Amino acid sequence: MPRGPKVSSWHEELSVVAAGQAVTIVAAESAQFYPWPNITYVPVEDAAPIRWALVWRTAAETPHVRAFIEAARTPPGCS
Repeated sequence: MPRGPKVSSWHEELSVVAAGQAVTIVAAESAQFYPWPNITYVPVEDAAPIRWALVWRTAAETPHVRAFIEAARTPPGCS
């Protein structure tokens, strides 16, 4: 199976899929948040759930980045 075109952003990925140039695997939430014309989301029933993680360049860490990380680590209502 040939690989699809290289992309460098989520928008580009959706664009090549919508153009029929590629298929991709995404989290189930994508169907809810990114309903694009010409894209059909098909559940992969036997796949493990996707786990999310935050990533950032350590050289670019700022007080805003650290505050966001702390907010993400603390469940709502548990300050």
